[in-house]
Amino acid sequence: MSEGKSERQGRFGTKLNGAWHQNSLKKRIMVLTAFCVAFSTLAVGALSYTRIKSEALELAEVKLASEAHLLSERFSLDYHLIASDLETVAKTPPIQGLIRSLRNGGIDPDDGSTDTLWRSRLATIFQAVLSGRPDYFQFRYIGIDDAGRELVRIDRTRNGFSSVTGEALQQKRLEPYFKLAAEAPAGKVLFSKVTYNREHGQADGTGTPTLRGLYPIDDIDGNRFGFLAINVNYEKMLQSTFQDINPNRRTYVVNGGGDFMEHSGTVKQAFYRLEIRDAFTRAVPPIVQQVLQSETPEGLFFSEDRVAYFVREAGNFSQESASLGVIVEVPSAEFHATATKTRNEFLAAGFLVVLISTIVAVVAARSFMQPLADLSNAVRSSGSDELLSALPVERADEVGELAAAIRNRNIELVESRARFSAIVNNVVDGLILIDAYGRIEQFNPSCEKMFGYAQDEIIGQNVTLLMQGKDAENHGSYLERYRKGEGGHILGATRELEAIDKSGRVFPIELAISAVAADGETKFSGVIRDISQRKEVERMRKEFVSTVSHELRTPLTSIRGSLTLIDTMAPKDLPPKIGKLIGMARKNTERLILLVNDILDFEKLRAHKTQFALERVDLNEEMRKAADLNQGYADDAHISLVLDLNPQAVLVEVDPEKVQQVLANLISNAVKYSRPSGRVTLRTGLSGDQARIEVEDRGEGIPDNFRKLIFEPFSQADGSVTRKKGGTGLGLNISKELVEGMKGRIGFDSLEGYGTTFWVEFPRLAAEGPEQISLAPLFRPGRLKGLHLEDDRDFHVILQSGMDSNLDLMHARTIAEARDLLKKYQFDIVILDRLIADGDGLDLINSIPDPEATKIIVITAVDENVNHIHVDETLIKSKTPPGVFVERFSKVVEEVLARKGLDRKLA
Repeated sequence: MSEGKSERQGRFGTKLNGAWHQNSLKKRIMVLTAFCVAFSTLAVGALSYTRIKSEALELAEVKLASEAHLLSERFSLDYHLIASDLETVAKTPPIQGLIRSLRNGGIDPDDGSTDTLWRSRLATIFQAVLSGRPDYFQFRYIGIDDAGRELVRIDRTRNGFSSVTGEALQQKRLEPYFKLAAEAPAGKVLFSKVTYNREHGQADGTGTPTLRGLYPIDDIDGNRFGFLAINVNYEKMLQSTFQDINPNRRTYVVNGGGDFMEHSGTVKQAFYRLEIRDAFTRAVPPIVQQVLQSETPEGLFFSEDRVAYFVREAGNFSQESASLGVIVEVPSAEFHATATKTRNEFLAAGFLVVLISTIVAVVAARSFMQPLADLSNAVRSSGSDELLSALPVERADEVGELAAAIRNRNIELVESRARFSAIVNNVVDGLILIDAYGRIEQFNPSCEKMFGYAQDEIIGQNVTLLMQGKDAENHGSYLERYRKGEGGHILGATRELEAIDKSGRVFPIELAISAVAADGETKFSGVIRDISQRKEVERMRKEFVSTVSHELRTPLTSIRGSLTLIDTMAPKDLPPKIGKLIGMARKNTERLILLVNDILDFEKLRAHKTQFALERVDLNEEMRKAADLNQGYADDAHISLVLDLNPQAVLVEVDPEKVQQVLANLISNAVKYSRPSGRVTLRTGLSGDQARIEVEDRGEGIPDNFRKLIFEPFSQADGSVTRKKGGTGLGLNISKELVEGMKGRIGFDSLEGYGTTFWVEFPRLAAEGPEQISLAPLFRPGRLKGLHLEDDRDFHVILQSGMDSNLDLMHARTIAEARDLLKKYQFDIVILDRLIADGDGLDLINSIPDPEATKIIVITAVDENVNHIHVDETLIKSKTPPGVFVERFSKVVEEVLARKGLDRKLA
C-alpha cells in the first residue's frame, strides 16, 4: 500500500508541476495586471478623447459659424443700403411735388413748379444715387395710372447716365413686380424675384441678373400713386461683396429663391458666376442642395467628404430674394483635424503606458511569486502523513500568513487522520469499504470481531464472501448496473439481511451503504450492525404479547363479567364486607384489563395493524357519551365532569370507538391528576376549518422537564404519583397514534400549579342539518331506542347492562339534555327519574313528540304512585332490588318488541 501511496503522490506532484508551468499564477498576475492597465488606459483615454473630440468639434463649428455670420451680415448690408436709398429718395420734395403738379394741370399749387421741373429735379437725384452705387444700373419712378407708366427714369450706360423721357417711358403694369409694389403696405421696402432684365415686356438680351428694390409712394391723402424702383445688377453686387471680403474658404451665398453664387479661395476672381434657379448652367453642389431642402435657419451640414455651416439673414424683408444665406464649407479632414490629432496622441501615449506597465508587471510578478513557488515546492516534497517543515512562516507578509495557515491545517489534518483511524478502529459498528467491483479495501476491527476474519486475509477478497444466498448472487450484477448508471436505489437506505462469518454461522445484520468518491473513483462504504440480540428481543416480545392476549385477556374478561353480574344480581341484604370485596375485585380486574388492552393496543399501533372505521359524527354527542361512560370513575374520585359544548353541531369524520378510547384516556388522566373535589371540563368548539375537543383539569400541571416526553411510551412524570394514581404510561402515546391515524392532531397547554388542557383537532365537515347526522354511533339497526333521565351514573350503567342485547339506552343527566335528545331522535322507551337537579322529571313528558306511542316509566326515590295519563308504570327505588329492575325492564322491552312486530329474544 505504501508503494501505491507513493505512486499517487508522484502523479499528483507531476500534475501540480505541469499545471504550474502551463498556467501559473505568475502568468495570470502578469496578464491581469497588463489587462487592468490597458483597460484603465483605454477607458480613461476613450473618455478623455470623447470629451476633447467633442470640444474640438464644437470649436470647429464655432469657427465656421463665426465666419458664416460675418459674411451673412456683410451680404445683408447690400440689401439695407438699397432700402436706405429708396427711403431717402422717397422723402425728397420732387416725389410729392410731381404728384401735386400732375393732378393740377402740370403746375404745383404750392410753389408754382411745373411737372417738367419736378421730373428734372428727381432725375438729378436718381443720377446722384446711381453714381454712388456701381451695382445700380437703373432708377425709376413708376406711376399707377396709364398702365403703370414710368414717370422718371435714369439708366446707367457705358458712356455715363441716360435720362429717358417722353414716349420712351414704358408701361410696366404687366410686370410681376408692379402688382407687388401696387399692393404693398405704405412705407415698406420690397424686393422682387431675381430675373434677367426686361424691357418692353421681354428680356433685353444683355443677360443681366436683376434684383429690383421697390418702395410704394402714396399721396398726401394716403392713396397709392406709384412706387420707386432701383434695378440692381445682382451678380455684380454679390461679386463686389466677395471681392471686399475675399474669404479664404469655399463659400456659397444662397437666397430664398434658390439663386446662388460660389466663391473659392483657390481660384481667380473670374470664377464668380451667379446661378439663377430657373436657368442653372451647372449641377447644384450637394451642400447647396441640402440647404435648399432644409428649413433650418442655421446649422451644420455634411456631405461625403466636406462639412459646411449655413446661416440665413433675412433682416426685415419677407421676400425670398432678400432672404440671403451664407454657406462656409471646409474639407472633413480639416474640420476633424484637431480631434484626429488628439486621438493619435492618446493612442501613442496609451500604447507606451501599456508597454511600460506590462514590463513592470512581469518584473513584479517574478519578485512576488517566487516565495509562493518555494512554498509550493515545500508542500509537494512532503508526504501526506508528515508534518510540513521548512515553511517560510517567519515572513511578515501574506506569504508568511499563508505558510502559517498551511502548517496549522497540516497539523489539523494529521491529527484528524489519527482521530479518524482511532474512531474507525474502535467504533462498535463494523465499517467496510469496497471498490466498484466489490473488492474489500478497508475492514475495521469491529468487522474482524463480527465476521472472524483478520484484515490481512480479507483485504482484496470480494465482499460476497460475507453474504448469504441470493444477496451474494445478485451483488455482482448490482455493481455492474451501478457502473453503467442504472442502479443505486438501495444507497442511503438501511436494510436487514443475513451474513455469514468465517465459521459458517449465519446471523442477521443491519446494513447501510453509501457511495463515496476517492482518488477519482467510486467506492462504497458500509456500516454493519449485528442485530442478533435485537431479533431475539423482538421474538420474546411477540411471544409475550401473544401470551398476554390469549392467557390473560380472555380470563380477565370472564372475571369482569362475572363480578358485574354478581354485583348486579346480589341481594340487597348482602353483608357490607362481601360487597366491598366484590367492589375491590372489580376495580383491580378493570385495572388489569386496562393494562392488557393498553399493551395490545400499543403493539398493534407499533405494527401498523390498527384499522379505522371512519364515520360522520358530531363531537358534541361523542363528548356526552364520553362523559356518561366516565362519570362513575369521576364520581369515585369525587371529581365533577362539566360539559361545555358548542351550540351547533361539530361534525367530523372519525372512528367513534377510537375517539371514545382517546377521550377515556384524557378524561381518566384529568380526573387522576385533579385536586380533590375539583372538576374536569369537557369542551367542544370550532376554529376555522378545524373541529376541536378539550379536556381541562385544575391540577398541578405538567413539569417543564417532562413536556417533551409526555407522548412517549411508558413515560410518567412522577413515579411516586403514578404508583398512587395507577396507570401504564401508554395511554397518551396510544391516544396520539389514534388521533394521527384519523388525520387529526393532539397537543396540550399547561401552566405548572394551575392545571392542564389536552386538546384534539380534526378536519371539520360542513353541516348538513340535524336530521342528516348519522345515528350509527348511537343506535344499532334492529334495536329499540331508549332514553334514561337519571343523575345517578351507576344506576344507569346497571340498567343499561341488562338491556344490552335488545335496547340502546341513551343517558341524559339533566332535563335540558333530555329535551335536546328528544328534538333529534324518536325514542321507543323513556325512563324518568323525578328528582333531577334542574327540575321534576315529569316535566319532560310534555317534550315527548308522541307520548301515546312511547312507553314511559317513572322511577322515583319517593314512596308514591304517579298518576299521569301518559305514565305506563311507576317503580320505587327503595322497594325494588336491582335484579328486579333488570327483570322488569326486560319484560317492558319484550312488550315493545312484540308491539312493533320484532321477533327478538333476550340474550
